[in-house]
Amino acid sequence: MSDNILFLLNPYSNEGKARKNWQGAARRFPVLPKNPVEVTNESDLTKIITEYKPKIIAIAGGDGTINSICNTVLKQKQKPLLAILPLGFGNALAYCLGVENMEKAVYVLTKKPKTITIDILKTNIPQKEIGIFNISVGFDARIIHIRDNYRYIGLRSYVFSAIRSLFTHPEKEMRFTIDHGVTLNATASSLVIANCPIIGQNYVIASDAKLNDGLLDCTLFSTKYAYITNLRLKGFKHPLYSEMGKVHFKAAHIRIEGEPFVQIDGDPAMNTQGLEVEIAHNQLTFLRNSKENIDIPYQPFIN
Repeated sequence: MSDNILFLLNPYSNEGKARKNWQGAARRFPVLPKNPVEVTNESDLTKIITEYKPKIIAIAGGDGTINSICNTVLKQKQKPLLAILPLGFGNALAYCLGVENMEKAVYVLTKKPKTITIDILKTNIPQKEIGIFNISVGFDARIIHIRDNYRYIGLRSYVFSAIRSLFTHPEKEMRFTIDHGVTLNATASSLVIANCPIIGQNYVIASDAKLNDGLLDCTLFSTKYAYITNLRLKGFKHPLYSEMGKVHFKAAHIRIEGEPFVQIDGDPAMNTQGLEVEIAHNQLTFLRNSKENIDIPYQPFIN
């Protein structure tokens, strides 16, 4: 089976720990090659995929690596299946596919895997043309920008960045145009556009979001307080969690004006001309765990 699989490793994922973690995984699981193809921001992914012509691409890295490889695969006439080997920090999509650790990921890769074809989030930002699981503007995005600028390490990076953003990011007047027809103005902190229920390490942001329903799942947070108290991790719910200060809606297309800070799958971006996001239905097919093996309290896709 390994002859049909192209293993792509970003050695710099998870604060540079991915290469070491891969070496340990390769010793445990014989299906994993000792020397996968390493990819970085300078790699010509189109050339690599064209040369190998794989049936399956196994992506070893984090959410940013997945985004980059998916962007290249979308442009291929014959799109290979995609598998995730979670070596990043957040691994949001890996949680939704039931492969949030290497044991589950290798099992899915080798044992008659099931598949799921998911929607893609298309944007109008050059060099950041797609999102796989999450796009946001405002306070949520500002956290990512501060983290990226200061290069903090690990989970505490998000804590430090969130605290700093609490003091530096004001609520702003934003304009939202939904499905080219309805325009709303609101003073708000963040708009989070989800394609799946979670962001980061199983942080539940939109429990009703589905990877394959053809819709953007949007949550508008009126204040930074409403965003912080939305915190729900696996086994933990913020004691002040409520629906106060949140507005949920679904759309196929949305335009946001008035907020320049944007994040796409955990990577920062800027847009001063207005961000547009639309759903591209049924675009990429991933290997996934069977439903009964996904240990999560929500269903991230429609069977």
